[in-house]
Amino acid sequence: MKKQFMKHAALFMSVSMAAITLMGCGSAGKTSETKQTTQSAAETSATGGDGAPVTLRFSWWGSDSRHGALLDVIDAYQAKNSNVKIEAEYQGYDGYYEKIMTTLSSNTAPDIIQLNKEWLPDIQGAKHYLADLSTLPVDLSTLKDRLLEISGTYNGEANLFPCTVGGSPVVYVNADFAKEFGIDLTKNYTWAEIAELGKAVHEKDSDAYLMTADADMLNRLFIQPYLVQKTGKPIIDEETYTPNFTEADAAEAFQNILNLYQSNALEPFGDAATFAGQMDQNTKWINKKIGMIVDYTGSAPKYLTSVDSPLEVISAPVMENAKSTGVVYGGDRGFSINDNSANKEEAAKFLDFLMNDPEAIKIQKTAVGYCPTQKAEDILIAEGSVDELQKKAIDLVAKDPYINNMISGNTELEVVRKDLIQEVIYGDITPEDAAKELLEQYEEILGQLKTK
Repeated sequence: MKKQFMKHAALFMSVSMAAITLMGCGSAGKTSETKQTTQSAAETSATGGDGAPVTLRFSWWGSDSRHGALLDVIDAYQAKNSNVKIEAEYQGYDGYYEKIMTTLSSNTAPDIIQLNKEWLPDIQGAKHYLADLSTLPVDLSTLKDRLLEISGTYNGEANLFPCTVGGSPVVYVNADFAKEFGIDLTKNYTWAEIAELGKAVHEKDSDAYLMTADADMLNRLFIQPYLVQKTGKPIIDEETYTPNFTEADAAEAFQNILNLYQSNALEPFGDAATFAGQMDQNTKWINKKIGMIVDYTGSAPKYLTSVDSPLEVISAPVMENAKSTGVVYGGDRGFSINDNSANKEEAAKFLDFLMNDPEAIKIQKTAVGYCPTQKAEDILIAEGSVDELQKKAIDLVAKDPYINNMISGNTELEVVRKDLIQEVIYGDITPEDAAKELLEQYEEILGQLKTK
């Protein structure tokens, strides 16, 4: 067990050191700038002009479709603002968090940064690294009802402009695969039924698997929802900083993952790991040898373009007698402005263009995120750019979600879970021992977080 744990310890250490570095920078109070009204922010966000030359750095993660859309928006903005040059810094998801934490602590962070909302406590809890958007020329009033409050506010400040609304998990299904293997897409499956269905699929075709997942998917879209389904609560109590689940609950969640592999419902982990963060490029998925992928509603565009088969979307599996769907709804990510940027005003003007300008909305369509503003939804529905698959996925997660909290998405906790999931898969540790170690490490981490 210890030998295998050390194989994954490097990631844990990199995250921990980044967080410690941030904390070591001390605390800072909120910005002293006078807050503008939403109206005045909108009035000052108009693009165009021949001001002094400005270079902005813009960092994000994502798939090729997101990269292409954002690069096109940058071109459109620069065409209207000849004095502004925007340097794009983009990559896949792996390593992005560690990179941003390091650049923030060393004061080398980009001006505009894509962030996951769960990272706000790690960042703003350490120091005032992110600007209060309500003090800058970006119109926040366009966001859908309560979206800023739920997904973009930390400690009373608007630090993140959500770039999407949706949730997770949902299941994308290749309709041709479903037809070939006689899969009923009208029913809501339990985890046990998924294991049995996957077993039948693989017995019929030894090259085929019902599902595939990388470590992040298993962590966030299998384990975490399973624990919420079991308890009906977020995995961590934000008042007491203690887990809402028991050791037995955790062992059951780990065993569920193991059952899916042992039944051949899931593609072997080593094969899937080749496409970590890019499961739409998995060759078995493309070649109709994988039928289902559990993912976020925002992933619909990349799956639609990855195969030549029609796709369907169904609700995520639940356990029998579940106390919750385990589904979250809101805006999981968005864009922030570096509070140490020398060009916060110009960065805010670009952010306003990115999220509120009709031209930018039409360029992005839903590649960057699904319609966080009513303006975006109205524009894209009118021009027929809202895909029915993604709309259906969002309708599914909006039916009966639970209210999550930010502490439950803490990155250190996620790293521990992800390491232990892999140890269970490789047989280096039993689900029971993994559950015990999970709670032991959680107790230590949560104790430290509670005192910060």
